[in-house]
Amino acid sequence: MTNRMGCSVLIGIIITGHGHFASGIVSTIKLLSGSQQKLTAVDFTEGMTAEELQTHLTKAVKDLGDVSGVAFFTDIPGGTPFNQAVLYHTQHKETTVMAGTNVSMVMEVLFQRELSAGQFTTVALQAGKAGVVAYKSRPRQAAADDEDGI
Repeated sequence: MTNRMGCSVLIGIIITGHGHFASGIVSTIKLLSGSQQKLTAVDFTEGMTAEELQTHLTKAVKDLGDVSGVAFFTDIPGGTPFNQAVLYHTQHKETTVMAGTNVSMVMEVLFQRELSAGQFTTVALQAGKAGVVAYKSRPRQAAADDEDGI
């Protein structure tokens, strides 16, 4: 999608979650890939009300500026950040809301923000699932040269 001036319009990304989850994810993204445009964090810190979070989310959407849509990445389904993002979504259909956010999923979609909202969400969810792995050690296989002490 392009704007009136022919420039590409991206999907804006807002990461939100309990404590400093959101700012931590954004900090990690910045460390791995540098500063990213139209990516912001909204933390839901101790003592903050759901209404205050909604105000911060609404402001964050405005601050994104010209975007083709907004993707909310939240920490856990059913938590206040997720619920407030869903509440925003009910009144603004150009949004998508995902929970279970991890760095892999955000990194994967950072450079695919010209996709449709549906494609963007699918890619994000697939990357998020693929990014959850467990290390499994394998027995070391002795090389033929090991017998000679080499």
